[in-house]
Amino acid sequence: MARKADLIETTEPRTGRRAVPAQFGMDEVLWAAWLYYEQGQKQDRIAEELGISRASVFNLLQKARDEGVVNISIDPTRIAGMALSLKICAATGLAECYILPRQREGEGEGGSLHGQIGHLAARVLENRLRPEDTIGVAWGRTVLALSQHLSAIACPTVTVAQITGSSAATFDFSPVLCTSNIAARLNARAINLHAPGVVSSPHVKEILMHEPAIRDHFALLRGCTKAVFGVTQLTGETLLVQGGFMTEAELAAYRDLGAVGFAAGYFFDADGRIVHSEFDGRHITMALGDLLQVPERICIGGGPEKVEAIRAMLRGGLASVLVTDEATALALAAT
Repeated sequence: MARKADLIETTEPRTGRRAVPAQFGMDEVLWAAWLYYEQGQKQDRIAEELGISRASVFNLLQKARDEGVVNISIDPTRIAGMALSLKICAATGLAECYILPRQREGEGEGGSLHGQIGHLAARVLENRLRPEDTIGVAWGRTVLALSQHLSAIACPTVTVAQITGSSAATFDFSPVLCTSNIAARLNARAINLHAPGVVSSPHVKEILMHEPAIRDHFALLRGCTKAVFGVTQLTGETLLVQGGFMTEAELAAYRDLGAVGFAAGYFFDADGRIVHSEFDGRHITMALGDLLQVPERICIGGGPEKVEAIRAMLRGGLASVLVTDEATALALAAT
């Protein structure tokens, strides 16, 4: 590595704004970021080095963050250590629970709740990545938000695969899009499931499941080391119907059987027991037994409308890791 003196050497006089060393490609933002983050220089010293004001140094460092030259994030393991997280883990059997702190008034724009949870979940997933991981991915707005907030990381030995079939009606947050986005951000291998999520009859499903390409895909999923999925409620506005995944009548059949939530391809009642209807015979998704064998099952989601569904999902043991928001976590801990 070049010596510090070599990196900042210029032919300019010691007064006025300095020319950017060639090593930094004439990029003053990169130069300032190197001195501050890599060499640990104080902003006053950098201002002297660059021949600019301290306020200008601050602006350069802010620009470095805005442009992605520097990525700064809180270590999610610290968030996991919060007392509320530990309480939920003790009560539910979760291995870990990551909680998005409640945004206080005046603390910034924030964005949608599913976007904020997805942002935190992206940091959680990044910190858990291991070489040779096979990550099974479901669909949903929060899973899509995770994919959009992942940092660009080189993980060429990681595989990212769909755990459920596709649907044109859910294109904006489809399994194909969620899987492809995550793989692209990780520079990983994307394995899409070339089958519809729901077919017309159990007979059609049986034929498809015996197709070599689809059979091989589900064999691959049995080697998953991680699964990432959202959770949704069955009352009020739900993406299951709004997204075109199923009809209101099909959903009502599950509610009549006592179902309160849906996650990772399965419906469940308030006690976490899986609820079946004729729809399951037409739904192409990862087998429940295979899903439960995945070592790290990461559920991401929150909001007051999902509390009952998340509580039931935890009782059923579908997830081993939960990423949610503070208000939802407080509601979960209160029961």
